Amino acid sequence: MHTFTPDFSQLLSILEKKPADRPVLFEFYMNDEVYRHFSQNEHIPSGDQDFQERLRMLYAFRNAGYDYLTMKPGEHFYFPNLGEDHASSRTYSLNQGSHVTTWEAFDSYPWPDCEHGDLSCYEKLIPYLPEGMKLIPSGPGGVEEILISLTGYENLCFMMHDQEDLVDALCAQIGTRLTEYYRRVCEIEQVGACISNDDWGFNTQTLLSPSQMERWIFPWHKQIADVIHDSGKPAILHSCGMIYPVFDRITDYLKYDAKHSYEDSILPVEDAWEQYHRSIAVLGGIDVNYMIMESEEAVYRRSREMLERTAEEGSFALGTGNSVPDYMPLGSYVAMLRAAWDMRAQ
Repeated sequence: MHTFTPDFSQLLSILEKKPADRPVLFEFYMNDEVYRHFSQNEHIPSGDQDFQERLRMLYAFRNAGYDYLTMKPGEHFYFPNLGEDHASSRTYSLNQGSHVTTWEAFDSYPWPDCEHGDLSCYEKLIPYLPEGMKLIPSGPGGVEEILISLTGYENLCFMMHDQEDLVDALCAQIGTRLTEYYRRVCEIEQVGACISNDDWGFNTQTLLSPSQMERWIFPWHKQIADVIHDSGKPAILHSCGMIYPVFDRITDYLKYDAKHSYEDSILPVEDAWEQYHRSIAVLGGIDVNYMIMESEEAVYRRSREMLERTAEEGSFALGTGNSVPDYMPLGSYVAMLRAAWDMRAQ
């Protein structure tokens, strides 16, 4: 573990597609082992469990060398899945869901009140935020993710042909609530940027066709990105899978400042940076499977080479391709971090 003083302006430079003064780290989220490892010497005061978990994450992000803390929404902002619970599942079918496929189900669904949802989790944490560190909220999912979770994937495919008006209404209910959520969190002074998280792709193609995304998904993402930008803050898109057929819409229409999540089997981060870093910042990218399967030395070497490749032009922050799951060896994750720590120390 190393001594570190957060400076959000360093990440901000990367989000502005510029170089930073030293290597910058970016991660969407880690896991409990990581959080406990990097906060083991910190005092966690008594309180409710959610507050303790968030404070532990704050200390872990700071001590690992990040300039921010990601913030998941409070429970009041989530869209209840009335079907099978996925919270403890490593994998699940996209056909499982609430099956809100009729107007009756639509009318009876318990839509969250994002206009009045509880933001006290921010208020409790802000006094503990170190100087120079900011918060980066993510959403309770994205428009497409939530839509699929409510209908089931196969049902949605039929509905887009047979019940277009119901799909319109579902997207409006989801999109207006997400837009309101981001508007509210952007009013918090300590929020430095926002993550709009919405997985759009399989390994080989987008889940929905580009024309379907153009009609039902992009207009709401445009509103979300605009609300974030109107607050003077950067908007980060987290999206997994093969989304490159619609990448020009991400940069030219939605105008996201950065894109997170990369996979070697789709487009290695080295190639993604070469192709796209002038139009959008590249965050993370050291493939999760690579970090699990390769040696710590290989992880360190690839991470350092990526930092050296991007140092002059910037527009890159080092991190995993997606997140740090609990089955990733801690040593491999630390090896990636060490590449940034060593270069900062030079």
